[in-house]
This record gives sequence, C-alpha cells and structure tokens, in this order.
Amino acid sequence: MINPVFNYLSENKGMKLSVKSLSKRLNMKRRNVFYLIKRDSNIRQVTPMEVGSLAFCVSVFTIDE
Repeated sequence: MINPVFNYLSENKGMKLSVKSLSKRLNMKRRNVFYLIKRDSNIRQVTPMEVGSLAFCVSVFTIDE
C-alpha cells in the first residue's frame, strides 16, 4: 500500500508538520493520517524544542534528510 503521508513528507524534506496540517493538505481524516504515520518507521515524531514548544509532547512529524 502506498503511504500518501510518507510521499508528501519525502517531497518536502525537513518540514515539520502536525497531524492537523497533514490532514488538511492531503484531504484525509486526522485519525487516518495518524494511523499511517505510526505504521511507517521512516517518519519520526519531533521533540517539542525543535518546534519551539515547551509542551511535554507534540503531534508534529518529519522525515530526516
């Protein structure tokens, strides 16, 4: 199965996008985006400090270059 989330992130390497942003850009439900992210080991969750947040955890993901 082709993962549209992985394809979008690989076209935009270095971008750190939230589940909400990805769902809007790919026109998918948030739960489906989150499911596809968790199934793919190449997509990693960023640390809150990478995006300037002091939260404990954030739902922001990226692909390393």
